[in-house]
Amino acid sequence: MHYRVLGRTGIRVSEIGLGAWVIGTDMYGAHDRERDIALIRTALDLGINTFDTADMYGEGLSEKILGEALRGYDVNVFTKVGYEVGKVVDGHHVQNFSINYIVHAVRESYNRLSRRITLLQLHNPPINVIMDRELHRALLKLVEEGYVEHIGVALGPETNILNEGLAAIDEGYEAIMFVFNILEQEPGRTLIRRGLENSVGLITRVPHASNVLTERQEVNFGPSDHRNLRSRDWVMKALEFTNTRIRPMAKSLGMDLETLAIKYVLSYPVGTVMVTATSPEELTKYANAADGNYLSNDTVKTLENLYEEFTKFINND
Repeated sequence: MHYRVLGRTGIRVSEIGLGAWVIGTDMYGAHDRERDIALIRTALDLGINTFDTADMYGEGLSEKILGEALRGYDVNVFTKVGYEVGKVVDGHHVQNFSINYIVHAVRESYNRLSRRITLLQLHNPPINVIMDRELHRALLKLVEEGYVEHIGVALGPETNILNEGLAAIDEGYEAIMFVFNILEQEPGRTLIRRGLENSVGLITRVPHASNVLTERQEVNFGPSDHRNLRSRDWVMKALEFTNTRIRPMAKSLGMDLETLAIKYVLSYPVGTVMVTATSPEELTKYANAADGNYLSNDTVKTLENLYEEFTKFINND
């Protein structure tokens, strides 16, 4: 495993991080506690030292399982707050970014994880929350009190990401998390440029575009699967474009789609890629792609041009 520094936080992060939205939840298939533990142990064996969870994953169960499995290990545990644990209306968790609730939520996460939170992130906050100076001060107080080491913003859903990301950078948050992959390069590339200018830690997620950039391309998900949030039209067009334009390129480079997807993201100066792995075998494959040998400038430029082509294709231009 190779490691990078996460912006001005100074945190040493593994290039591959484990997205713990698969731990303690049914967001990516049926929950299996034995599989959860096997994934965490595999991650540790592979040298992965960075784990990202949230209080609402499994209504706190993801944090609890991580806390127990990682006890005694010197690793980075990131978590997110902003959705009320256990409060679901019409099938959706309710957001609450009031200072009182956020302070309460952070303390609860701290207790479930049984450790100081390496990076606390606001979970999908709207831009007015990101620009709330009183909330920012409250988060900094939690740092002073020892609950948290660093604070950041996890951006989503995919509606106003560019403006929200730029606001997080301008407001002084230390890190941002955002979707970035071959098929979804913007606003990620813009956020990377602006983030670097301000020494902001850059955390990316969804490198495989919800399984489109994988060999098996399993895109028929169960009803509770988080990946069902994607437009079916986008998925079908993305599959067609991947198989006709991106898969041949991966083959010419002597690699499969999963490997190309990871190497593409790590060819940029990001800190870590949070992967969605549902088995130890998947996680091992993704970790092996992070071997320090990334794509040439010409190959990256070709993929950037293909993204422009894909954008026109998806919009029927």
